[in-house]
Amino acid sequence: MANPVDKKKAHRSSTQILEESVAMLRRTPFWVLVIYYLGALPFWLAVLYFLSDMSRNAYAAERLASASLVVGGLFIWMKCWHCVFTDHLRVSLLLEAGEPWTAGRVFRMILAQCAIQPWGLIVRPVALLITLPFVWISSFYQNATIFGNGRSLDGESVAARAWKRACLWPRQAHLVVLMLSIFGFFIWLNVVCMIFAVPALLKGLLGIETMLSRNPGALLNTTFFTATYALTLLCLDPLWKAGYVLRCFYGDSVETGDDLRLRLRSLRAKAARLVLIIFAAATAASALAPAAYAAEPQAAAATPAAPAVDPEKLSRSIDDVLDRREYAWRMPRRIEAQKKGAFASWLDDVAKMLEEKIKQLRHLLKRFFDWLFKGKQGKPPEMGGVGEVPWRGIIYVLIGAGLVALGWAIWRMWSTRGGGTVVTAEAVRAMPDLHSEDVVADQMPEDSWLQFARELMERGELRLALRAAYLACLAHLGQRQLLTIARYKSNRDYDRELHRRARSRDELLTAFDDNLSVFERAWYGSHDVDHEMLARFTQNLEKIRAC
Repeated sequence: MANPVDKKKAHRSSTQILEESVAMLRRTPFWVLVIYYLGALPFWLAVLYFLSDMSRNAYAAERLASASLVVGGLFIWMKCWHCVFTDHLRVSLLLEAGEPWTAGRVFRMILAQCAIQPWGLIVRPVALLITLPFVWISSFYQNATIFGNGRSLDGESVAARAWKRACLWPRQAHLVVLMLSIFGFFIWLNVVCMIFAVPALLKGLLGIETMLSRNPGALLNTTFFTATYALTLLCLDPLWKAGYVLRCFYGDSVETGDDLRLRLRSLRAKAARLVLIIFAAATAASALAPAAYAAEPQAAAATPAAPAVDPEKLSRSIDDVLDRREYAWRMPRRIEAQKKGAFASWLDDVAKMLEEKIKQLRHLLKRFFDWLFKGKQGKPPEMGGVGEVPWRGIIYVLIGAGLVALGWAIWRMWSTRGGGTVVTAEAVRAMPDLHSEDVVADQMPEDSWLQFARELMERGELRLALRAAYLACLAHLGQRQLLTIARYKSNRDYDRELHRRARSRDELLTAFDDNLSVFERAWYGSHDVDHEMLARFTQNLEKIRAC
């Protein structure tokens, strides 16, 4: 038999549901959001660590069972705290005290979440691939979080109530999921842009070079997409759950009338506040009335009758009303001198003083050039008392000397243009300590490593020469982008990466494997290095460079 409310039209549109969800979250205390993230953060951190550990750890197979059990336990932990979060949202919506969290209620909540939620890890991806039933399936598991909080459902199971509300108002549910998905996509884009921008900002503003700023493509892996999905979900999921709390509330209200009771309760509260205000006003008026009535006869006998309205007060009241902002547009504009503060007055005085000094300087320069070039009689400005000195001749000589010096400087620059020996200062690269395990192949280019290896061979340090040649090989492959050089990588990591990127170059892979075997037997083993071994290593390096 079909549900009688299934065919009824939703009295709340999808837009209204989202608007009410945002308003509900804005009214929610901060500690309620802390409850949500107390469950979500440990789970997503464990998922990221699990993916990273299983993809890189050499003992991943041995740790798979225990790590999976931990992640599964944290998944149930997250769902239980989500139940507590949605229960607080429901209680704040109903404006009533919630049911206490007893041991029995907590046990029923954990049992319901363990029975329902793990299946969502399988059913949801399948529904997403099929596409059509995804909204119903997603709504079912969201509703299971809301109804599976240990409260009594009047003999109805959690799964039955959750599925019943998931099938209610499908148009509204699809539009809510569509709008939240679009919103979530833009949140994801913002998260991705932020992650890509942080290394670039660190390099551009602080000069901090990171592996991500050298090779941004290294971010594009499963861990990166999982992390961005987790951050997006942590931002969007509280709003998603608030929307489903409202859907379940209005769905229950079709049968229970909770929405009408909530509206009546809010109206009663407003009416009670209004009655209290009226009662307080009436009490104050009744307290003032007897004193006024008792004083009125005495005042009438003691003083003569006064006019009903004082003309001065009336005029002043009219002026006050006309000066209000709502009537200012009808009045003529007043031009009043604006009072300036002490700092503004000081700035005006400084500006006036500078203006006077500039005028004096202009007048002085004008007199000087008139005297110098126009031949006006008299002494140069500010040079009184020494009139016998031939100032014009001295100034002409100084100007001529300055022009000669300027011409000589220009001739020197032109004559040395393109000629002479230019000495370029080059920084002397400090040779790294090959005994240290912190040496990385990208500290020097390939040619520098080979030159360093030849110098070590001439000094008879063949073991160190072999390591320098091996680092030259890695630097060469890094320049060809067949390897990504990093301090944390081992030789086997480089070998696997090269086989993945150059899988079709058999000769290159064979030569690199032979060199790797020679290097590890000599550097980490007890084999002595001789000239024949170095010659073999060099031949393989030439093959690698030729491939």
